[in-house]
This record gives sequence, C-alpha cells and structure tokens, in this order.
Amino acid sequence: MEDAKEIIIAQKGNNVIGIVDFFEGKNILVTGGTGFLAKALIEKMLRATPKVNKIYLLIRAKDKEAAIFHRLKIEIMESELFKCLEEMHGESYKSFIENKLIPIVGNIYEPNLGMDIIISDKIAQEIDLIVDSAAITTFDERYDLALDANVNGPYQLMMFAKKCKKLKLLMHYSTAFANGEREGLILEKPFSMGESITKEKITSISPYTNFPSLDAHNEMNLISKLRNNITNNIGLEQIMKDFGLERAKLYGWQDTYSFTKAIGEMMINNMRDEIPILIIRPSGITSSYKEPFPGWIQGFRIIDPLVFFYRKGDLPALLADPDCLVDLVPVDMVVNTTMAAMAKHGNLQNPQLNVYHVASSSINPLSFSQIFDYSYDFFKLFPFVNSKGDKFEVKKMRFFDKISDFENYIWEVLSKQHEVQDGKELTKIQIRLIKKKVEYLKNFSKLYEPYLFYKGWFDNGNVRKLMGDMSEEEKRSFEIDVRKINWKKYIENTHIPGVQKYVLEGKRVN
Repeated sequence: MEDAKEIIIAQKGNNVIGIVDFFEGKNILVTGGTGFLAKALIEKMLRATPKVNKIYLLIRAKDKEAAIFHRLKIEIMESELFKCLEEMHGESYKSFIENKLIPIVGNIYEPNLGMDIIISDKIAQEIDLIVDSAAITTFDERYDLALDANVNGPYQLMMFAKKCKKLKLLMHYSTAFANGEREGLILEKPFSMGESITKEKITSISPYTNFPSLDAHNEMNLISKLRNNITNNIGLEQIMKDFGLERAKLYGWQDTYSFTKAIGEMMINNMRDEIPILIIRPSGITSSYKEPFPGWIQGFRIIDPLVFFYRKGDLPALLADPDCLVDLVPVDMVVNTTMAAMAKHGNLQNPQLNVYHVASSSINPLSFSQIFDYSYDFFKLFPFVNSKGDKFEVKKMRFFDKISDFENYIWEVLSKQHEVQDGKELTKIQIRLIKKKVEYLKNFSKLYEPYLFYKGWFDNGNVRKLMGDMSEEEKRSFEIDVRKINWKKYIENTHIPGVQKYVLEGKRVN
C-alpha cells in the first residue's frame, strides 16, 4: 500500500509535491485561528490555494454565535494581513471569506473541543486535515494554565481526531525550544512519553542510573492535588509559576512554556495510533519576509521587547553572550514550510510522526551582537522621539555574563541619564524610580536568560529534503529557504519598520 502511494506521488512529476492540488477541495479544522501564526497560514491558504473547500475556525467566545462572527470580522476580514486578498477579490471579497471561513464556538480544553454535539459530529464527518495552533506561549505562565493549554489541549484534540474518519493528517505547531537544555546540533527527533532532557544527560554518562520518568498524566494529577491543597487564592499565581519552573528545571527544560510544549508532543505521540502526525517546530517567529507583504507582524515577538527597550535607552546593556546564536525565522517561511510538509505527508498518509525544525541557526546563523549592531545602525538614522519631543541617542550595546555587573552598569547609566536631564543631583523620588526600573530589567533579563546563553542550534534536514521535493515553481510560490535572508537588510529594512508600523503605530509611547 505504501509503495502504491509513493508511485502516485512520483507520477505527479519529478521534484513536485503538488501543494496547490493537495489543498483543493479539502475541509480543514484550525485551532488558535486568530493567533499570529495561524492567521498567516489561513491567509496564505486562501490566497495560494483558493479552491480549498472549508476552513473551520474553533473560536472561544462567551456570547456564542454573535461573538464569533464579530471576531471573524474584526480579527480576520478587516485585518491588514488580508488586504492583498481583498484587493484580489474586490467586491466579492466578503462573500469569498464567508463561504470559506466557518467560525465554530468551542474550547480546545474541553471534551469534544467544547463544540455543540450536532456540529462536532458534522465536522468529524467532513474534516480532511487538522491544524493545531492553540497554545499559551508565555515563558513563565502558571503551571496549571500552561498544562491545560499545551497538554490537555492536545489530549482533547487527539480524542476528537480519532472520530474523524476522513482525516488524512494532523499538523501540530510546537516550538524548536521544546528541545529544552539540549546542546550542540539538535536533531528533529520526536518526544516519547517518559523521556526527559535530564534523563538523556544522566543516562549518557551513567546508563544504569535511574531517573524518574516524565509522564503527562502524572503532571496533571500533581497540579490537581496542589490546587486542592491550597485553601485560598492568596499567592496562588506565584505558587503556580514557581512550581512550573521548578518542574521544568528538574526535567531539563528552561521554562514552563518549552516544558509543557514538549509534554504536549509526548501526549500526541502517545495517542496517535494510525493517525499521520506532522509536528512543526519553528524557532523565534518574526515578521513576514515577503508575503503577503514584507514586515507584517502581530504583537511583540521574541526579540522585540529587547530591541525596543534598547531604542528608548531603557536597555543599555544585556545579560547575554554576544556570540550566542539567535534563531529567528520569518512567519511566511513557517507558513510555507507548513503547507509544503502538509501536502507531502498528507499525500503519503503514512501513519508516522514527522518532525520539522523551521529554524535558521544551523544554516544562516545570527548572533545577539549582530542583532544589536543592526539595531544600532537603524536607530542612529531613525532615533526614538517621545511624546515630549525628546530625542534618544542610542549607544553600542554592552554585554555582561554576571547579573551583578549587569545590574551595576544599568544603575550607573540610568542615574547619569537623570542627572543630565535635570542638571541636578538625584532626588529620592528619582532614586526610587531608578531602583524600580533596575529591578524590572533584572527580572526581565532573568526570564530571557536561558535564551541569551543558549548552547544549541537546530538541524533542519527535513526542511532541506522538503526543498528537494519541491518543483521550481513551488519554491518560488512557497519560499522556505532561510539561507536567502540577509539578516542586516531584513532587520533594518523589514523587521524593525514592520514592528513600528503594525505593533506600535497609533499607540502612545512615552
């Protein structure tokens, strides 16, 4: 049977996946559809494969039907991202979108995905593909909430997927950082229940040493017991945050986000049976490289808080290794890789789990020192001006590897800034403000610290194989080659202007 499927693919022609043909007539269920990445994927599917049949968007909404149609209108139909599609369709744009995108009231955390039973039965009969983009991505989220979103969510989705008789593929968005504290070249390996990074490290040194297995259900039971033992909500949030970090560190992950995303992968692998699974692990997703236009972004992404604190003079130094690789990938390249890989494995329909790192560090490396050199060049030409008309002149970024040295330098620089502005000695109020800012930056740096000293880089052999499977036309229409990115040009001419336009424009920045 598998040989026959291989022959069918080969008959499409040498080096062609058939991406556009694959999506024709397909019915797709999308979770997390109003998020940054899923929204970009939906736009590309509608623009590049307009013969896709229906895209069902699972949307949480308190006021049910009225609210989900309102969210569809505001967050998708009227989004800047969809302007190219609107221009393509002109007056028929509204009817085109309404015919293709079907919002469904639901909640991925609940049995049957929180859908009405009649609707869920109908969708289960129609669905060809599932795209799972629902997640909590906050590094230091409460452990209970992160487990619910990133582990229980995939569990409920897999339970639903088993009811979908026509299902050809389930695609799950994870993160390259689910690899935790692995170092060196990190391969595209699936996670199995019971594994952990700590266990890997211990057994590589001492094969017969026992270390507790990591089990998703055990973690969820543990958090349930902890909740029951807390008699009031005072301090609950911090307890849950601290506990998540403690569990992550124990098993070899840098934070609650990467830890729970890895457990979510384990859950999917453990439950998949004969369902073909595709796991896409992007690294740090940034603004669009080309499509539908350069620079589109929704909200601050991984490096943006650092860069935009820096432009205001609020971050004159960084607790980081300047030579540490920053793995970034534009959102449209993630989307294109997703569609190409879905078409490849959806055509084959082998009951396997395939993992793709959509990442740049192993083939087009970029360091923190380079990012801030490029940011410095940009903000020298286009300095930040606050609401009072004050212009901020950036200086070259300083790097420190000790928190105490970092803290002392920040204090020194901020103190001098206040003295220069007023021409007087610091007042008690100013000293309190500086202390508060230094403490904030210290905590902010600690949150980012695992990524600012990261010692791994991501193999993307499966993406390179995917490129080899694509026709020249597909490579042009679905650009996935991160080696083509000139990082200096991209950061200075595309990414920073994109963040300023699509995230900061219209907001008052003091």
